[in-house]
Amino acid sequence: MTVGFLKLLASVASCRVDDDDKYDSGGDDEERQLEAVKTLAYRPEVERLPSFTEVDADGNGEIEFEEFRNYFNMTEEEAEKIFRETDVNKDGKIDREEFMSFKTRAFDFARAVILPKSRRTDHRKLSYKDQYSCMPPPIFMFTITLIEIGFFIYHSIRLVNDPKHGSIERYRPAPIDSNLIYDPQRRHQFWRFITYMLVHSGYMHIINNVLMQLVLGILLEMVHKCWRVLVIYFVGVIAGSLATSIAEPYNFLAGASGGVYALIAAHLSTVILNWPEMEYPWVRVVLFTVFAIYDVGMALYYSYVMELSTNVGYAAHLGGFCAGLLIGIYVLKNLRWEKWECVLWYLSIVILSFLTLFAVFWNVFKNDYYPPTKCDEGITAAFC
Repeated sequence: MTVGFLKLLASVASCRVDDDDKYDSGGDDEERQLEAVKTLAYRPEVERLPSFTEVDADGNGEIEFEEFRNYFNMTEEEAEKIFRETDVNKDGKIDREEFMSFKTRAFDFARAVILPKSRRTDHRKLSYKDQYSCMPPPIFMFTITLIEIGFFIYHSIRLVNDPKHGSIERYRPAPIDSNLIYDPQRRHQFWRFITYMLVHSGYMHIINNVLMQLVLGILLEMVHKCWRVLVIYFVGVIAGSLATSIAEPYNFLAGASGGVYALIAAHLSTVILNWPEMEYPWVRVVLFTVFAIYDVGMALYYSYVMELSTNVGYAAHLGGFCAGLLIGIYVLKNLRWEKWECVLWYLSIVILSFLTLFAVFWNVFKNDYYPPTKCDEGITAAFC
């Protein structure tokens, strides 16, 4: 392993020997390798090692053995040894995560060989941008978007054929009688706390939601992969309906913004977890802060200044955002763990669990909290 890593680092430092000059395990060659690797060991930047795409010659998102050996110009025996140790899941290929771990180990080994103990502090700097990959493709966001569009078309056909409506407008009508919409009278039908995301009111309503979730969700999914984004999205949807059931108990609820706002907050979560690894992380923070201030400000303006009643589900927005922030800290990738992040990791899931259980018990045990019948006054609709 020692000679293998030294040869790898030496080749990256552009100090390869000629093809006719074969490496061996000792003598002058090893001294030359040690000299070559010093340029890396004294400069703590993992980025000086090759990127995944540089080694992945055919661009298929995986590094095969021949690509690995050819890039680093090793003998087959040396390359096979390092390749075998790098291929953690033993599938005969190196994926992006395995390669990033390999780079880090190679760099740390160089520092351990070259530097004295007094200077072996951990200066690794992983790059968040290197985590972006389309392999596997971001299938979840495309899938859930197509499902929502399909249900919107189905509901639109029904509404157009209904004499009471006859057309679909920008933000109306809503299929109030749908078995999927969140109905405050039917909270015992627990599926409505999730399926309301499949119901939209007007074509601009669904266009706004699907465009935002595609942009936000695909960027997350390219780094953090399908299952993490799926968890964040559905936790946000559930949190949106639970928040509405408590803060706006007389409102119907329709739309996917609980999940969309969870994705927005998840971007803030990954900034918190990976601040040192990101380029210009403060730009993301400023954008999210401006957006949040705008959303809350508009809600307060319409409610208290204009004294207008809107159909916007602000409780669902807030619930989805809080849930996305907390679950994002828990499930998203953290490129480099710090001690305080471990505390935050546990704290986030504890807070989210407490809030969720509180909302569930509120709906189950507060018997006098159910609103009057549909024909009574006070029943409105909130769209998010």
